[in-house]
Amino acid sequence: MSAAGWNARLRAWPVWLGLAALAAALIVVGAQRANGPVNNTERIDAITKTLKCPVCAGESVYESRVPVAQNIREEVARQVAAGRTDAAIRQRIEGAFPGSQLVPPAEGANLVLWVAPVVALVLALGGLTLAFRRWRVQAAGAGEPDDRDRALVASALRDEVGPPR
Repeated sequence: MSAAGWNARLRAWPVWLGLAALAAALIVVGAQRANGPVNNTERIDAITKTLKCPVCAGESVYESRVPVAQNIREEVARQVAAGRTDAAIRQRIEGAFPGSQLVPPAEGANLVLWVAPVVALVLALGGLTLAFRRWRVQAAGAGEPDDRDRALVASALRDEVGPPR
C-alpha cells in the first residue's frame, strides 16, 4: 500500500472512533431507561395512548376529552387496579370498540408491517456497502497511466486538434 493510502486510512480512524463512542453512549443511555411504566397512573397513560378514540378523528383516548374517551380511561383504570395485563385490557377494549388499536399488534399478518421496514433498511445498507466496495476497487484499479493510456490520449488530442496547416 502506498503512503497516500496509509495516510487516508489513518485520517479515517478518528471518524470511526467517534462513531464507536457515540454508539456506546447511545447503548448506555438506552440500557439505563426504564423498561415501562413504573406505577398505575403511568400504565393507564401508556395503555390509553395506544387506543383510538371511537368518536374523535385522529385522537387517542389519552388525548381526547369527550365523554366516551373519559369512560374508556376509567375502564382502563379499573382493569389496571384489578391487576389485568396490558394485553388483556387492550383486548377487552377492542372487543367493546372494534378497530380501537392505534398500534397494530406485532403478530400474524401485521408482523409484516413491523418487519418489512427493517428488512428494507438492511437490504439498502447491504446494497450501498457492495456499491461502495465496487467503486473503491474500480478506483484502486485505475492506478497510474501506462504507455497505452498515454498513446490513447495523444491520439485523441491529435484528432481533436487536427493536422497542422
